Amino acid sequence: MVYSALVKQIDSWSRWRADHSRPDRFVALTTFLDRTLIVTILIFGLGVAHSIAAAQIAYLTGVLCWLGRQLLARSSRRESGMSPSRRRSPLLLPLLCFALLTILSAIFSYAPEISLVKSKALGLFLVFFLIHHNLTRRGAIVFTCLLFVSSLIGVGYSLTEKLVGRGMVIEFIDRQSPLAGSGLQPGDVIWMIARRRVGSPEEMREVIAGHRVGERLSVEALHAGDPVPVELTVTESLRLSAAALGIRGGESSRRFRVSGFTRQFITYAEQMQLLGLWLIGLLLVGGLVEPRVKWLGMMALLLFVSGLILTATRSVIASFVAALVIGALLDGGRRTLRLVIPGALLIAALGMLTVVTARRELMARLSDDSVARRIGYMRAGLQVVAAHPVLGVGLDAHKKHWREWGFPGDYVTHTHSTPIQVAMDRGLPALGCLIWLGMAAGAAMALVGFSLSATINYNFGDSETLMLLLAILGAAGAGQRVWPDPDEPQRINN
Repeated sequence: MVYSALVKQIDSWSRWRADHSRPDRFVALTTFLDRTLIVTILIFGLGVAHSIAAAQIAYLTGVLCWLGRQLLARSSRRESGMSPSRRRSPLLLPLLCFALLTILSAIFSYAPEISLVKSKALGLFLVFFLIHHNLTRRGAIVFTCLLFVSSLIGVGYSLTEKLVGRGMVIEFIDRQSPLAGSGLQPGDVIWMIARRRVGSPEEMREVIAGHRVGERLSVEALHAGDPVPVELTVTESLRLSAAALGIRGGESSRRFRVSGFTRQFITYAEQMQLLGLWLIGLLLVGGLVEPRVKWLGMMALLLFVSGLILTATRSVIASFVAALVIGALLDGGRRTLRLVIPGALLIAALGMLTVVTARRELMARLSDDSVARRIGYMRAGLQVVAAHPVLGVGLDAHKKHWREWGFPGDYVTHTHSTPIQVAMDRGLPALGCLIWLGMAAGAAMALVGFSLSATINYNFGDSETLMLLLAILGAAGAGQRVWPDPDEPQRINN
C-alpha cells in the first residue's frame, strides 16, 4: 500500500503520464522510464549542491530515460496516427545558436585538441530542459523543497565547522621538515592531505601511511584564510613516525572560508547566492503565501545569507547585494524597498567584516594583488577578443598560448569574467546568443545575481554553479505552468 501511494505521488509529479486506457504495447515500458526519470530528477535536486559526480550521474540517467520515452512515444503516435506536438521552448533557438557557434569555434580553434574536449560541457544545458519539460507544477514544488532542504544541510555543516574549527594551526616547523621549503610558516593551517581531513601530526602520519613510498600527496593549507597548495613526497620515515614531519601543531583554526561539503569556497558562494536570491524571488512574488511557510522561508534565507557571508567572497557578496536592490526596484513597492535596503546594507557590512577577518586586511581594498591580476587577465582577454571577434580562439586555447597572448604571470587560469571569456573562446556572436538566452529565460533574481557576478568571475565555466542555475530556471519555468496542456490532451491521463 505504501509503495502504491509513493508510485501514485511520483506519477503526479511527472508532466507526461501514460494513458493506461489506450491499448499501447509500450505503456508499461514508458511508465517505467517516466517514473525512473522523475526519481533521477529528485536525486539530482538532492545532490547538485554537494556532489558534481552524483548530480551528473543523476541527470545523465534522466536524459537517457527521457530519450527512451520520447522514442517510444513517437513510435506510439506513428502507430495510432497522432501528430507530434509543435510546441517549442523559447530557449531552444538561442541555445542551438550558442551550441553551433561553440562547436564551430572548437573546430577552428588554435588548440582544437583542447577545445573539442571542452565542448562536451554543452551537455549541461540539458539540465534545464530535463526539469522544465518533465515536471508538473507540483513536481517543481517538490524538487524545490528537496533542493532547499539538501542545501540547508550543507549550510548547517558549514556553520558547525566554523564553530568547531578546521585543521591544525602550525606552531613550529623544523628546518629539516619536508614542509620547510614549501612556503608554510607558523600560523598557517594544514587541514587536508590527499583530500582527507587532518587535525594533528598523528592524523597526518596515518594518512601518509596509507600511501606508497615516493608517492606525491597534495597538502591543502591555509594562509590568512586563503588556500596555499603544497605537495609532500612520501618517505619511509614519514610513514613510521609523526615526528619525522618536523612540525608541531596546536588547536584548530576558525579563520577560513566555508565551503559546505565541497572544497571550493567560490563555487559555494555562487551556490548560496543563487539559492538565496531564488528564495527572495519566491517571497517577493508571493510564491510563499502561508504564514508558517513564509517564516520557514525567511529562516532558510537567513541561513543561506550566513553561508554566503562566511565564504568571504567579496565579488559574490557584492553581486548578491546588487541583485537584491535591483529586484526590490523591479518589484516597485515602497514597503519592499524599506525592508530590502537596510537588509542589503547590513549584508554588505557583515560581508566586508568577514572579508577583513577571514582573509588578509589587504583583501578588503581594491588595490590588492588579487584585483591587479584580475584586471590583467581581463585586459589580455579583451585584446584577444579584438583580434578574433567572430569565432574566438576556441575553448581554453588561451592556456596553450598564455604568455604569447599577453596574459600576466605564470599561473595559467581564465579571464575571471564570463562575458570576456565567452567572447574570447567562442566569439562575439556567441556572447550575443548567451545574452539572448538569459533574456529568454526570464529576469529571475537568481539569473540577475549570476550575471552580475559573471562580470568579474568566470562562473559560467563552473559546472556546479551552472548546473544549479539551470536547475533553478527549469524548476521556475515548470512551477509557473498549469497542467494539463489543452493542446496535448492525449498525453495526460486525466
